[in-house]
Amino acid sequence: MPAPHRHGRHTAVRRRSRRGPLTRAAVRRVCRHAALACLLVGTAACCPGEAVRLAAVPFPSARLVEPGDGGRQSFGLRTTVRGQPYLFGNLALCLDRTGVADVVDVRFDDPTGGMTVEAWALRPFYRPMGADGVGWGEPDSLRRRKLSTSLSTVTEVCRPDDSSRVEFAELVVQTSRPRGVSASSSGVVVRYTSGASEGVLRIPFGITLCAPSERSLPLCQSKT
Repeated sequence: MPAPHRHGRHTAVRRRSRRGPLTRAAVRRVCRHAALACLLVGTAACCPGEAVRLAAVPFPSARLVEPGDGGRQSFGLRTTVRGQPYLFGNLALCLDRTGVADVVDVRFDDPTGGMTVEAWALRPFYRPMGADGVGWGEPDSLRRRKLSTSLSTVTEVCRPDDSSRVEFAELVVQTSRPRGVSASSSGVVVRYTSGASEGVLRIPFGITLCAPSERSLPLCQSKT
């Protein structure tokens, strides 16, 4: 055995390599690491087959979530006008990690009385909720409120409650009471894509628009 070489308090022993020719599995391991490096620098010149295989492996996609405790909330308007649009905002959305979510559809969960999401809008916010958001049940439309419906992506990442910078996207939905009866829904359903994945976020926020002459729904009953 060759003589040991001392480095400080530790002793290192040099051994001669007795490795034989590289096996096929070893070559594939080398190619795999080289292909990953090629992907990082934007080329697949080395081991192209391995680089293509690695590129096809899906990476985890960001999920769209609702910040906070996610508790159920319900809101009712006891006096509404048939056909009048109403806005419901301050519905916060954010991502559980860095990424991009593209919202493709927003609708109500379990609607009654013909209630539908007539239009919806997203806008980025960097301030506490309620500072400049849209309230619940504003008798207005997105167009009159000058809220653009062109934005459909969410890039804001959820922050801790004690963070000095609060980031989220505000979802605003427009709806109305189209019939002569009260209309309601049990929540808001948001469908989105993130990377190669599709996701659904259910916001437990119930909405009730009461008709003047109908009090069958609990939130429409007058207090005594």
